[in-house]
Amino acid sequence: MYDSHLRKIFGNQTDQFRQSKVLMVGAGGIGCELLKDLLLMNYGEIHILDLDTIDLSNLNRQFLFRQKDIKKSKAMTAQQAVSHFNHSSKLVAHHGNIMDTNMFPLSFFTQFDIIFNALDNLEARFYVNKIALFTKIPLIESGTSGLKGQVQPIYPYETECFACIPKEQPKTFPVCTIRSTPSKPIHCITWAKNFLFPQLFGDDVSDQEKLKPQDIESDNKAEIEALLKESNELLDLKVLVNQAVPGDRSFVSKIVEKIFKEDIERLLRIETLWKTREKPEPLKCEPSEIELLDGQELWTVEENLALFIDSTCKISQRLKQGPVDFDKDDEDTLDFVVSAANLRSYIFHIPMKTKFEIKQIAGNIIPAVATTNAIMAGFSALSSFHVFHATMKEKVSKSRMVYDSNQPTRFVNTSGLAPKNPKCPACSVTRGIITVDLSRFTIDELRKAIIDKYGYSDDIGIAEGARLLYDYDFDDNLETKLDKVCSYGNVLFISDAAEELDSLELLVDRGNDLELPELEVPAKMVPEENKEDEGEEDDLIMEGDDLTTESDINGLHGPKRKAEDGAGPVKKKRQVADDVEVIEL
Repeated sequence: MYDSHLRKIFGNQTDQFRQSKVLMVGAGGIGCELLKDLLLMNYGEIHILDLDTIDLSNLNRQFLFRQKDIKKSKAMTAQQAVSHFNHSSKLVAHHGNIMDTNMFPLSFFTQFDIIFNALDNLEARFYVNKIALFTKIPLIESGTSGLKGQVQPIYPYETECFACIPKEQPKTFPVCTIRSTPSKPIHCITWAKNFLFPQLFGDDVSDQEKLKPQDIESDNKAEIEALLKESNELLDLKVLVNQAVPGDRSFVSKIVEKIFKEDIERLLRIETLWKTREKPEPLKCEPSEIELLDGQELWTVEENLALFIDSTCKISQRLKQGPVDFDKDDEDTLDFVVSAANLRSYIFHIPMKTKFEIKQIAGNIIPAVATTNAIMAGFSALSSFHVFHATMKEKVSKSRMVYDSNQPTRFVNTSGLAPKNPKCPACSVTRGIITVDLSRFTIDELRKAIIDKYGYSDDIGIAEGARLLYDYDFDDNLETKLDKVCSYGNVLFISDAAEELDSLELLVDRGNDLELPELEVPAKMVPEENKEDEGEEDDLIMEGDDLTTESDINGLHGPKRKAEDGAGPVKKKRQVADDVEVIEL
């Protein structure tokens, strides 16, 4: 009976659902709803992948989880929670980081027909987008924030990908702003969570992790010296925290004296910091008696000080079992960050915040509404229907992007899929998968294979991430085996110094031989601003009987260099018939 209802909606494509294997990345607010929907559509095999464990704050919108599940794996728990559903799908759960290439090599992804993204962070979403581009697997991207949400079907290289439109990146703040001159509540919260808390309760700081002068973005020598002294003194305070005994609160008074009085007085002595800013005032108050505090009310400075003392004592006793990490759902650690941030805000004349507000900021909590998650998850599941059309033209033309509407009478709008952005840093690049036994082949063998396969000139560059493996002026590694400098799951970046062909990215996968993908590398595009210069005569440099141009040299080797005394030789490659001639200038 249930199958007949599905057939009325989707027709014979229900058979294709049943024969398909899909990956759902993320088992949170959208993921819980999406898993239910994929089961109702009778997808044959569903893999659930998530790195996170369940927090108390998840329970209001992630309906598959209960209080007894806190600290358990989201993926594993979601799989178990739907086991009593009346479904015929095979479920496989994976608890791990999707960017872990050892746990999830390329071969893991190539088994799927569709990837569903239900993630809440940009880094992982960009990574999945990149995997979809390499494997050319359709990706259904989705996300929500409060009453806002969107679903975007992505057909690699045919439609706009996740990276085609620049995304707003999480904000970061200079060390000197956080540590010396905060002006906003977020500065004080970041200081309490990312600096003070780990300094007192985290792992011991190694010499490499200690604050160094070059880490401080300031030209003020007095400020740099003050911040370095402050950091060293905190390390001494950490010893007191570790040695604290139950019932003894005297060590906390030394912490309060140091971070809320002495450090502020030291900053006040740097007069140049306060020429255009209001001066902070060292803390001068006594803690009040604290009873049950309402997290949605604004506490007094005396109540914050009392809570700071109480939470510091509680966390110090937990250090007997090892370092403590901040967790927004851990009342002790949250109380510490809330009270420390508010005390610092008070000192710098910044508005204080409620515990509820600080928990959202410190915990990076994105406002979530369960109904928005359910609606967008439903559209995400329905969008997969179009993946099974016979031709790419049908897939693209019939798929729709769904997003929230500003119209009061209409919750969502739809639009057709946009074409890919020709300047996209992700899908404008030619990509493919190279299978290779890294232990058998050298960099030189790889270089020759790439040149022969794609028609590059001899002057190519090969890099893995930020590491240069080979270019025309760096051939030290030619006889080095690839396994010494390269790893499976990483990406090789191929560039053409002659600027005749476009760049190429090759994802490294395991193989018994060296096999390069069938790709057509396009000619290098001339930037718009340079087109009007085409056809103009270049300035000529005469050296002996040969004529060469400065722009030729610049195109091969970067900035213009003339053969002056002490500058060293500049190598220039010139195509003469089928030979390449190297000329010393």
